[in-house]
Amino acid sequence: MQNFRKPKFLLIGGFASSLINFRGPLLKRLVQDFEVYAAAPFIDEDTRSKVEAIGAKCVSNSFERTGLNPIKDLKALMAFRKQVKAIKPDYVLAYTIKPVVFGLKAAKFRNVKRFALITGKGSGFDESSFKSRTIAKLVKKLYRDTLKSVDGVIFQNKDDKDFFVQHKLVGHVNRVEVIEGTGVDLEYYRLKSKPSIPEKVKFLFIARLIKEKGIPELVEASEILRKKGHAFEVQLLGWIDPNPGGISKAEIDSLHNSGVINYLGTTSDVRSYIEAADVFVLPSYYNEGLPRTIQEAMAMKKPIITTDHPGCRETVEEHRNGFLVPVKDAKALANAMAYFMEQPDQVLKMGAESYEIAKERFDVNKINERLLNFMELNDV
Repeated sequence: MQNFRKPKFLLIGGFASSLINFRGPLLKRLVQDFEVYAAAPFIDEDTRSKVEAIGAKCVSNSFERTGLNPIKDLKALMAFRKQVKAIKPDYVLAYTIKPVVFGLKAAKFRNVKRFALITGKGSGFDESSFKSRTIAKLVKKLYRDTLKSVDGVIFQNKDDKDFFVQHKLVGHVNRVEVIEGTGVDLEYYRLKSKPSIPEKVKFLFIARLIKEKGIPELVEASEILRKKGHAFEVQLLGWIDPNPGGISKAEIDSLHNSGVINYLGTTSDVRSYIEAADVFVLPSYYNEGLPRTIQEAMAMKKPIITTDHPGCRETVEEHRNGFLVPVKDAKALANAMAYFMEQPDQVLKMGAESYEIAKERFDVNKINERLLNFMELNDV
């Protein structure tokens, strides 16, 4: 009897914890039909054990998450190419910039189907200074060189797809698709208790603590509302980011001690924090794909205040499940926040609508099936 060999699938991520936190459900789906390998930089033992418990094998590489160092990146590329050659995958999917531009290049072998998942333009396309414009030019070249020969490119919002097409970062022969968001496990992100109308509205922000996520505007909006005598709380949950644009620990401590915000620190499980809050707020102008934290908050029946900005605007139907405000507009943000203080019953009403939208559009099982359909893998 001839032994049946499952096809091999290699998933390449930008940082180790994302393999579980963002792509755990996808790995669980893939192992049903494939021999699965999950690659990321410097995989820790906790991530390795969780990935292996799913049934996938870990591949640790040495790409640094941020920065472009030609010598280090070239060494990491050559080493990873040897690892990929040894695996001999049939299909490869990479997400975030370095896995896409270097990981897919390392996986360029005959008969290997390669797919790129663009989860937002990120900081690599910032062109606010001479240095950033130089980096952006290099990033565009790297994307163009890699994407012209892949088998498909997936975007999380239409604006990013249009940008890549306009700047000719994808080739004419590329298949492209917009699949909104990473998706959320609606069973995992489920409220444990029935929500009630709040007496004091708690606004929750979850993201890396960088300015582009809208923290300065959120602080200003909080100060505006405090001067008007509103009773509320603004909570920040997220890790200090040492990269340019990061808010320092000293700044966060100062804001926390002044009472403008309540800094909650960091966590590996956001569910209890989302459940305890009333309204989720993310006034971002970062180059988002489609923020996972908003999808999680919607799954847990929270109204959303975010910006009319690519990736963010896809999550809100105005006045149905929240509000879209202009980027960098603290007054408009304050007005949206004040609405829920003046009409607290809308917290429950709009929160329920958030869940309905999440169920329809951001169910991780639906998202993953769309990914597999695009890669033509459902019949493998």
